Amino acid sequence: MSGKLLRTIGQAQANFAMTMMAACYNLKRLVYFLEAGIEAFRRPK
Repeated sequence: MSGKLLRTIGQAQANFAMTMMAACYNLKRLVYFLEAGIEAFRRPK
């Protein structure tokens, strides 16, 4: 998850690449939290 270098042509492709990197990072983080039993993202019943 470096994100230091983008090998894209154009602003639209760079924006898309950054959005995908951020989404992947957030999904990996969510999976880690769920496996660790951290329930910060769940609503109380």
